[in-house]
Amino acid sequence: MIQNTMEMSFRMKEFLDNCNSCGKCKKVCPFLNLYGTPDIVITYFPDYAFFCTNCGKCTLMCPQGISPNEALFETKYQMIKNGSLPETINTAINSAYHFAMRGHKFPFSYYPSTDTVFWPGCSLSGISPEIVRKTVRLLSNHLNKKVGLALDCCFDPLYQMGDIDSSEKATKRIQERLKKHRITHIITGCTNCTKILLSHLPEIKVEHILEVLPVEAINPPIPPLGKGGEGGFFLHHPCPSFRLDGIRQRAKAYMNGDGKINESLTPSCCGCGGGMSSLSKDLSDTFTERVIKASKEKTIITYCMGCKSRFLQKGKKAYHMLEFLPGIKLIEKPVSSMKKWTNRLILSMNQRFMSRKFFLGLAVILLIFLTTYLRKSGFISTDGIFEFLHTYKVAAPLFFIIFYAIGPSLFIPSLPLTLGAGFLWGPFWGVVFSITGATSGATVAFLIARYLMGDTIRERFGYERWKWLKEKVERHGWKAVAFARLLPVLPFPVLNYLFGVTPIPFLHYLWSTFVFMLPACVAYVAFGSSMGELILKGNIKGLIIGIIVASVALLLPFALKPLVKMVSNSKNN
Repeated sequence: MIQNTMEMSFRMKEFLDNCNSCGKCKKVCPFLNLYGTPDIVITYFPDYAFFCTNCGKCTLMCPQGISPNEALFETKYQMIKNGSLPETINTAINSAYHFAMRGHKFPFSYYPSTDTVFWPGCSLSGISPEIVRKTVRLLSNHLNKKVGLALDCCFDPLYQMGDIDSSEKATKRIQERLKKHRITHIITGCTNCTKILLSHLPEIKVEHILEVLPVEAINPPIPPLGKGGEGGFFLHHPCPSFRLDGIRQRAKAYMNGDGKINESLTPSCCGCGGGMSSLSKDLSDTFTERVIKASKEKTIITYCMGCKSRFLQKGKKAYHMLEFLPGIKLIEKPVSSMKKWTNRLILSMNQRFMSRKFFLGLAVILLIFLTTYLRKSGFISTDGIFEFLHTYKVAAPLFFIIFYAIGPSLFIPSLPLTLGAGFLWGPFWGVVFSITGATSGATVAFLIARYLMGDTIRERFGYERWKWLKEKVERHGWKAVAFARLLPVLPFPVLNYLFGVTPIPFLHYLWSTFVFMLPACVAYVAFGSSMGELILKGNIKGLIIGIIVASVALLLPFALKPLVKMVSNSKNN
């Protein structure tokens, strides 16, 4: 009996005092139908509580208005806490822990330095990196700002098995990572992740992807015909969505509400909830077959990749709602575990390799090796470089400024040019030449947009982006330019063009662009100059001074936070 195996909590005692063993929950749950009412399981067979999927259907059906699933969950927690676990259950919990921990560490976890991120979850990132990348792009366009990709495990597999303590420790680490990267808004691609992050990260804004993407972003195909000419889809709602207001209604809206869609009106576990799938294959299959039977001949649509995979494994045609994003290839077959981990690894490493910091570091390393090789080979020398610059002391910087002025309009990266200016001309003239070139480049794009290609620019970069920037300019004037230059909400070449189709006066744009691009210019020129001191002269002291100057210049925007706050409102303000 329960008193002999573990401590009885107040929640469990309250449940047992009010449960009258009516058996209505048994009729809707294969687990309870097999092992007995919750009060019997908790009192006499607490080990069986680990077969509970935590879907919550029993609670919805309870005429007493009590919560059997919470009592069963508490039973799991108390057993783990007291260490009274059979070997099979302990093995399943350890397996869930190692799965979560693997995705929680390098190389599978990754956090960008953006205030808003898309958090796809383990299944979505493992099964379809294509959907993940597409969703990030769509979110960036829809929100008119850069949305990063955060990869981590929320530890829900462990949480569902009742190991609350380990899950809370993990979410504390997640909270520290979010704080470190200044992330304040998470958009999830998984309802389980939404559930966990909402409950454990109260200071972070957490939304599900269906609550953010516009309805027109998802275009499901014409519903296929089943036997007897019956058409339509069966919309399967993942269990956590029944605890998250609004997500189910949004899901129905995406499916166009054409009257041909049936849906799961109560929680219907796919068979993977809790620890059941690793403890009892037969019982897990029973849950899966119930959903498949309810769908009849219709194609299942869901918004959980774990659920979709489960249905595919049973030979049922099923799609994730995000597969209906434009240009996405439909996934018709289950993806192996090895392939999922490979996809997650590639996705994570791509984020690292595609980051600006990585390319900057790589460029610096390559520059060091190249110049060291050329210097040892006699192709370059300190005297030769400075003799060239001295001989062409007007033509060389003039050519540099002209190239810099044209480059941004053609979307040629300007960072290498700024570093090169410091490398070749040192900190003072490097800043003079690079800020002149950068301001000229910003001016050229501005004038092209204002006088030659206004309509094309609005269409090319999106009317929503243009309207948002236009509203900021109308409200804040040159301060909007200052904010955009100090902490870019869009790439500089895009900003240059978009400012041209706003009402900002040209002179205001010109001087504010010059002034507020200057801190970053100083920083990168100082860094490039320090590398020149090291490579050309072997001057370690010059390198250290350059890094200090660069760091101070890059930190300057944070000292101007009051200005940033004035114009960092949402586009609806």
